[in-house]
Amino acid sequence: MSSLGRRLKALANDRSGNFALTFALVSVPLLVAVGCSFDYVRAMNTHRKMQSDLDAALVAAVNKVGVKDEKALKTEINTWLEAEAETKGIYVLNTDAVAIDATNATIKASVRATVPTTLLKIVGINTVPVAVEAAVLGGKTTTTVTHSAFSMYLVLDRSGSMDEDTNTTYTTTCYKKESTKSGPYTCTKKYTKMEALKLAVGSLTTQLTNADPEVKYVRLGAVSYNDKMQPPTPLAWGTSGTTTYVNALTPKDRTNSGGAFKMAYDSLVAPSENTAHMNKNGNNAPSKYIIFMTDGENNENGADTLTKEYCDKARNANPQVRVYTIAFMAPTAGQNLLRYCATNPEDYFPAESTGQLVNAFQVIGQTSAKTLLRLTQ
Repeated sequence: MSSLGRRLKALANDRSGNFALTFALVSVPLLVAVGCSFDYVRAMNTHRKMQSDLDAALVAAVNKVGVKDEKALKTEINTWLEAEAETKGIYVLNTDAVAIDATNATIKASVRATVPTTLLKIVGINTVPVAVEAAVLGGKTTTTVTHSAFSMYLVLDRSGSMDEDTNTTYTTTCYKKESTKSGPYTCTKKYTKMEALKLAVGSLTTQLTNADPEVKYVRLGAVSYNDKMQPPTPLAWGTSGTTTYVNALTPKDRTNSGGAFKMAYDSLVAPSENTAHMNKNGNNAPSKYIIFMTDGENNENGADTLTKEYCDKARNANPQVRVYTIAFMAPTAGQNLLRYCATNPEDYFPAESTGQLVNAFQVIGQTSAKTLLRLTQ
């Protein structure tokens, strides 16, 4: 037997506990090293997102220096960051570090946050602090803010299953009517899927309104479907038409997304859409988006085939029409269709609760709103 073999055999037969003790001593620093690497990556990802969000917030506010007072500008910056944050509370705006120079139209700000750790908790490190700073010059400087533009169409399920309850509850005021007593009382109810959709679309339209206060860079439209396409609200400047349309939706009948998706695609790629932007904001190549949402699966003949045909057209269009898809408590067949239609894997959002549905629309809103503002030298 070789020398190495004898040593391994001796180690295997050793009952003194030295091997276990040595492994325990070595494993802790190994875990700490792995934890440092993993948690460092998380912190860096948060840092990059914070920097991007702070830059966008200051760009949105800089043109209002001298128009709004300092308190109003700080509030606006904070509101933007809250809308941008995927998880409420992850960013803490250091308002004392927001410096506004009305004479030169400049804003400087810093944001700090704490990122929860995972493996580093072993050694008592529960959070990692992260901070970013940004400065934006406007007005009398050589730095200017330019805008891009986009058109977005919502393709929304209003079939009968949208009347089903979600698992998300809320507290409201109910009224009892009995022979001996009546009046209001506090009660708990569940959001229906349709109520959840209206909340989610409301969060999206709020973001787009904040991103386009001049109502000249965003065109929004919506179409709903059940067993067939329902009358749409066409692409229009601003968000009010779509908000009114969605809030009036009622669930009914079966599911057939084909005609509605086709209509949304055709509307976005029509030459008249680019002309509308060119006449309003000078952009002859606006970005185009579809948000396609369902809680079920198509149960009308040919519906999947037609939907996929136009998902392919959107993917292959030049310029591309980017398709975001949201499967809201949907069965496997519905999920598979929406995965197919999403332009990129990250453009597919599964949502199993009201909160996840709202978050999906918020993330899409954040992504699209960021494309509107650019800082150029």
